[in-house]
Amino acid sequence: MPTRTTNWPAGTPNWVDCSFDHMHRAKDFYAKLFGWEIREGGDDMGGYAVALKHHHAAAGLAPRMQPDVPSVWSTFFASDDVDATAGAIRDAGGRTLVEPMDVPNTGRMAFFLDPEGAAFGVWQGGEHPGFGIFNEPGSVGWNDLMTRDLEGAKSFYGEVFGFSYEEMGTDYVTIKRASDGEVVAGMHLATQLPDDVPANWLTHFVVADRDSTVAIVEELDGEVLMSFDTPFGPEATIRGPEGETFNVIAFDTEAENEAENDRDAE
Repeated sequence: MPTRTTNWPAGTPNWVDCSFDHMHRAKDFYAKLFGWEIREGGDDMGGYAVALKHHHAAAGLAPRMQPDVPSVWSTFFASDDVDATAGAIRDAGGRTLVEPMDVPNTGRMAFFLDPEGAAFGVWQGGEHPGFGIFNEPGSVGWNDLMTRDLEGAKSFYGEVFGFSYEEMGTDYVTIKRASDGEVVAGMHLATQLPDDVPANWLTHFVVADRDSTVAIVEELDGEVLMSFDTPFGPEATIRGPEGETFNVIAFDTEAENEAENDRDAE
């Protein structure tokens, strides 16, 4: 079971969270869908709750603070110095939504928009390093940027985080972090995005079985937007209780290894 107790290397997606008007409903939905245990935060955390899987931190749920901001699963990237990263984001043409700030006893964070309008956060771990579990059913396995400007996105995130990229066809690249070249995320040229949907970071949660997960979503009054197969396993796009979208994927380890070997052979 992949777990971690120390800070993630800079540039790695290291946390996701989502805000809700009706926290009780959201907690119930995700606890039943992913088998999460919800750990309530204290008064100093403003109602922020951490979802645990096998007693390890998997994601965050928070009360919505701004009624006009939609519910979205937000991706955070690890940083060794949030303030320096904030400066790099501004220099590269990004916009700050939340200035760097300390989160009591847990770490330091800030939140931004990239030049195309995709929101993302930066997290400098303290007592909370970010994901404590990953690539396991009920935890995050992947993060993709859905963008209409792939070349612009590559330039921006490369300048901010030092990313390099591997082309996977004409409309998809994988992201390699600067420190060791490890593949940590992806970027998709998403020309199918509706005009009213901004560029965004899409969270993929791992599940044991796509079809049974889809059935649970429907029982919980969620919405299955599409189901499809990928080289890495069956996948589905889900709309949650307050309109938030995310993907679920049942990793096919054998297929994933074959795809990796094919890439290495090219």
